[in-house]
Amino acid sequence: MSKMSKLPSILMDLPSEIIVNILSRLPSRTILSCKCVCKQWHKLLSSHEFVKFHVSVSTPEVLVLQIDPKGECLCKFVEHEDQFQRQQQGFRWNQTMKFDPKTFISSPADYRLEMKGSVDGFLCLRYSSKIDDVICVCNPITREYISLPRLTRVVEYANFTHYGFGVSSITVQYKVIYMFQKSVRKVWQCVRSENYKCEFYDYLVYTLGAGSWRSTARNSPFDHAHLSFGVFLNGNLHGLVQNSSRSAISISCFDLEAESFEPFSPPPYPLKLVWFGSCDILGVLDDCLCICDSSSLKEEGGIVFWTMKEYGVTESWTRQFIFVGTQIFSSFPFDVVYPIRGYENGDILFSRQDQMVFYYYSNKTETSHKVDIYSQDLDTGGWIKATLHNSSFLSLESFDEENVLSFADLSGC
Repeated sequence: MSKMSKLPSILMDLPSEIIVNILSRLPSRTILSCKCVCKQWHKLLSSHEFVKFHVSVSTPEVLVLQIDPKGECLCKFVEHEDQFQRQQQGFRWNQTMKFDPKTFISSPADYRLEMKGSVDGFLCLRYSSKIDDVICVCNPITREYISLPRLTRVVEYANFTHYGFGVSSITVQYKVIYMFQKSVRKVWQCVRSENYKCEFYDYLVYTLGAGSWRSTARNSPFDHAHLSFGVFLNGNLHGLVQNSSRSAISISCFDLEAESFEPFSPPPYPLKLVWFGSCDILGVLDDCLCICDSSSLKEEGGIVFWTMKEYGVTESWTRQFIFVGTQIFSSFPFDVVYPIRGYENGDILFSRQDQMVFYYYSNKTETSHKVDIYSQDLDTGGWIKATLHNSSFLSLESFDEENVLSFADLSGC
């Protein structure tokens, strides 16, 4: 009998914790196949112990949301090659899965779709119309989704509506935060006004498993509207806020455990809004809060990434300059980028906000080039948004009071 034929029996004899450790490091799609090997593995890979351990060690994939001019939509997951392959063979991608998120909602043509967060394998999607918002939470691996109770939108100046999705640090509760800020001016007027003050903030919280939205105490220290909100890191949701005098931009920090705002320090240089579209410059890079400053692009041909190496410590803000060249970014001040992923060798994958284009910065050569990580599944044009996503086998069925539905995987796997 060959060694290959003996291999399964050898694996069967290993302690379950070792099998869990080995299999949990495989791609999620491969793990699904392993569940079909035998009843023992199916039981083991379906256990709470495996699901919990897999969340802690799973390798992030890049989730790409594509929407074309006709409104056709796809969520696609792509794996990236390791460091050696990137350096020797160029940057390559392997699509692992895709699905159509508009199957989650009736009359999809009437709604605009946005990604509002990815946490522990759960993806939060917002469908917005002139009348209401529909929030869905799904797990692409288990092919489950739930729709939260609909929220009627306040039509007047509704652009001050924000959502965030994350998990609390102590009780490990998954929460969606709805924030509405009332003003007496439209968005562009508020950004330009030196005398503008936000009339009030309102917050609603939805905890997965609760079945309903609830109000929470309002303690916002900000008198001006949030320009962005929802960047999740370390149990908190972060955003950018411009003060009423327009002299600087500060960082907001919403503690999901206490459900209140906490003080937070921006980088040691004044953050200024170049134009209203640049409110999305806040993100996460290498598990650190990050701000992309493109103000040096026109004169120096590069972008500055400020990263907070030690969370909550003002002195740990670190400046990294990457050269991209004005031939790539030629429409300053309208060039806004956001980080997607950093690598151990200092390379960075980032995206330009106003185009269907991704860029890869090589720390070794100090150059940047375009990367095509989407295929022509959709017509040209439209827009894309990308984020890191850690796949998991956490089931939405574990949350009481939720009506869990299934959706189709378009991968053909």
